[in-house]
Amino acid sequence: MPVPAVTKKALAESMKRLMETKAFSKISVGDICEQCGMSRKSFYYHFKDKYELVNWIFYTDLIAFFEQNGDIDGHTFFNTICGYLYANRTFYSNAFNVEGQNSFTEFFQETLESFAYESFKNRISDTGFRDFFCAFLTAAVRESIIKWLKDSAPMPPEMFADLLEQAFRYIGIDTAKP
Repeated sequence: MPVPAVTKKALAESMKRLMETKAFSKISVGDICEQCGMSRKSFYYHFKDKYELVNWIFYTDLIAFFEQNGDIDGHTFFNTICGYLYANRTFYSNAFNVEGQNSFTEFFQETLESFAYESFKNRISDTGFRDFFCAFLTAAVRESIIKWLKDSAPMPPEMFADLLEQAFRYIGIDTAKP
């Protein structure tokens, strides 16, 4: 039996390849397994469903980077996330088409909120307002990113990240602080 990390990566690569040409809704667990030559049992040993697989891909490809690098400033955050999403544009445009419980859109929102909460925990003492503020800002960022990725000719990721930073500075948030 393959080593778990190797199995998970093979399933992830299979899902990435399939999502380059098929809508998420048209991809079955059987398709994923067939693409990489694994059994459904292997899939379900590692993931409860294909939604969890997509979220795991994002987590291992990008979020682990942020967690390993500790506090980072907004410039690094925006440039890294926009560069990554742009480099994997077809996959994530497809992933953002899925909405509802366990969707990538929901996972992405939760991830952004977690980073925002960490960034603002020492800046906003009222936890109720901080929760609202983080949800509000991250929903705006999420929707802006989705619109940008789905544009037929999106601007380069560095330009888009710069616009996000400018928007934050405009409302008085210093993105240079971790």
